[in-house]
Amino acid sequence: MKNSKMGLNSIFSVADEMKPGNGEDCHYYESTDDSFIIAAFDGLGGAGSRKYENYSGKTGAYVASRAICGAVKSWFCNDNTPQNLSAYLHQALSICEKYADKTGRIMGSLGKSFPTTVAMLTAGIAKNQLDVTCYWAGDSRCYMLDSEGLHQLTEDDLNDEDAMSNLTSDGIMTNVVSASSGFDIHIKNFSVSNPCILFSSTDGCFGYLHSPMEFEYILTNSLIKSRSIYEWKLLLDSIFQEIAGDDYTLCVAICGFKDFSSIQKYFKNRNSLVYNKYINTNTDPNILWQEYKSDYSVYLK
Repeated sequence: MKNSKMGLNSIFSVADEMKPGNGEDCHYYESTDDSFIIAAFDGLGGAGSRKYENYSGKTGAYVASRAICGAVKSWFCNDNTPQNLSAYLHQALSICEKYADKTGRIMGSLGKSFPTTVAMLTAGIAKNQLDVTCYWAGDSRCYMLDSEGLHQLTEDDLNDEDAMSNLTSDGIMTNVVSASSGFDIHIKNFSVSNPCILFSSTDGCFGYLHSPMEFEYILTNSLIKSRSIYEWKLLLDSIFQEIAGDDYTLCVAICGFKDFSSIQKYFKNRNSLVYNKYINTNTDPNILWQEYKSDYSVYLK
């Protein structure tokens, strides 16, 4: 682990696919001396189910997540200013369309050409703070975990759904990156001065749980049980393999800690609180959510 007051300690990903060789998630993370990025992309297998012979029989969702991931990598490495991101994404989609064959199953009214979600976070590293920018479209998410708990940083592009109701209802996606329709990349800026862990995630990690409280508990409890960053990564992977009903991707950036034991100490009390108050109880999770969501949603206000 690197040791820096509010710098980047460690960056890694946990990811797997339901169908080997045909997973429709993709991700990217990178760090420089003074910045980093974590990004997750979920190709929409329903809307983008059409297969293309010119792309080795892969679906539009498979191609889209990788094309947009490549565009983000090029953007971050070459010219990572917010106003230029859209141009990189549109260029990638244009290339997807240009070389796509016209064969394959015709899409229905809900079909889209090369659709994918985007959830990415960049951070500039200063001595006493991180200057964070979130970019997103769709229902993949960026999160921050600190001493006050888990906070959702990006707002789902779903009709009238919050993190709890979305677990049991089929919300309609109102905005997603694709070549067949216009889309918006939402942008949010804020600064962080306390130690924290930042995440970008597809819904395979959080969408098959009973509550957002359970997602926080999985993150902190697996951290407390591990003896190193590597063990934490392996444990998270085994947990998501067991619970996920889809491809899953979690990119992780740990910032502002001295060493691994200091991370565990920082989250130990919070982990106990969440377990006793929200997990080890017979109270209706929907009632518990009404209290929990105040801090969870603080960055959405």
